[in-house]
Amino acid sequence: MGKPIIAAITAAVLTIQTAHSAPWTQDAGDWYVQAAILGQNIDSEQAVRVETYAEYGLTKAWTLTGQVEGVVFPDIAGFDQYAYRLTGRRQFWRRGSLMLAAEGGLVGGEAIGGLIGGCDTPGGEARLSFGGAGTRGEDDRSWFFFTDAAIREHGNCRRQRFEAGYGQEIFPNWIAVNKVFYDRGGGLAQSAKVEATVLRRFKSTDLGIGIRQEFGGEFAEFGVLLSVETRF
Repeated sequence: MGKPIIAAITAAVLTIQTAHSAPWTQDAGDWYVQAAILGQNIDSEQAVRVETYAEYGLTKAWTLTGQVEGVVFPDIAGFDQYAYRLTGRRQFWRRGSLMLAAEGGLVGGEAIGGLIGGCDTPGGEARLSFGGAGTRGEDDRSWFFFTDAAIREHGNCRRQRFEAGYGQEIFPNWIAVNKVFYDRGGGLAQSAKVEATVLRRFKSTDLGIGIRQEFGGEFAEFGVLLSVETRF
């Protein structure tokens, strides 16, 4: 495999879905769980990403989050990559529909840090989130928005990540969500992606389908994702 393909794959797998985070917390004892699968084409190489994510309301003030993900390359033996993320989140300001939260914890694995410069070693993450949610219109259709800024440290390796998103109920129980991801750091960390998803909301479960597209950077990447989310 040539170096350009290896570089493209390494850059692409740096993306980890953390838009679940934002500033929201769970009530004590409540759970939120999501599983997603994403089929990707990365500079003509096929990959499958599987993500599992959970939040648990530890207390009224603190929510624990955990995520495990893996990226599998069916045609490239020995290049599969994995990652984990375990954090605590606390919402420290709220006024009306707006809120701020801080989050921090442990991260690790090639799929979150990359293969170069020791970024695949265990590290830490600090995150600040701002957002809001509410309803509007005569039929009380829901909406939300968020912005995230995070720093990850893996020894001498540092990554910065910025996220923003907006969602709105376009029809009763149908929600359209648009997100933008931007990663920066040394070398291959430079990446910009956009994601568009449509969710069908049921009583306690949402089913979603969407696309993710690289729109800034050196490498071509496109993916189709399926997700299921539940709350209990």
